[in-house]
Amino acid sequence: MNVSVLEFEKSTTAEAVVKIVLGSRSPRRLDLLAGLIGVDRVEVLPPVRAEEPGFSDTCQMDAIRDRLRQIARGKADDVRLQLGAQRRATGIAAVICADTVIVVAEPDGTLCVLGQPCESNWQQEVGGWFERYYGERTHTAATAVCVVSGSGRVLERVVESRVTFGEVGSEWLEGYLASGESLGKAGGYAIQGLAGEVIERVEGSRSNVVGLPVEAVAEMFCELGVELKVGLERDVD
Repeated sequence: MNVSVLEFEKSTTAEAVVKIVLGSRSPRRLDLLAGLIGVDRVEVLPPVRAEEPGFSDTCQMDAIRDRLRQIARGKADDVRLQLGAQRRATGIAAVICADTVIVVAEPDGTLCVLGQPCESNWQQEVGGWFERYYGERTHTAATAVCVVSGSGRVLERVVESRVTFGEVGSEWLEGYLASGESLGKAGGYAIQGLAGEVIERVEGSRSNVVGLPVEAVAEMFCELGVELKVGLERDVD
């Protein structure tokens, strides 16, 4: 990663808590990460740049994975630049950033990426997604994770889960849209929310659908020597 920033170093002060910096505004990612390492070790520092490359030119899964990696890596670059500008050279063990999208198939088999719904007409947009892509169909939730260690080592992964919805009735959908739950959610739904009522099964990591594949993150942390909460190391091994 070619970023001119101060290298992060682990703190040598016994009393200091070595932090993992989460580059995200998502409270769901914060909860999942805190479950791995403890909330006292998490510092939230979202990226400041709002612009991200889109997916309008990607219609194959390999291209979608590459774009997800690019976005997660860009977020990590942004956060590291902020830390460098703040002259934060100690007490940071790693930076972690992620990006999640929903990948659906058009009738002709072409893949389409659904991000967060637009705020202006989100009810119409999300209602169309449920009717066209979700009801009694299976789609993919894909998350790219980028972890940068204190020494600058970069680990990247893309994790995919298959999500199958059952029947989505018009009355249920009307109530769901009225709840406002879709806002700020990739694909317009949250598996841990009301949408869970009509999801029949998840193949793969369930936390990946929420926004952070904790199993993969735990493996990445162990590879970098980042300590997990007591007891979790055995689960990873």
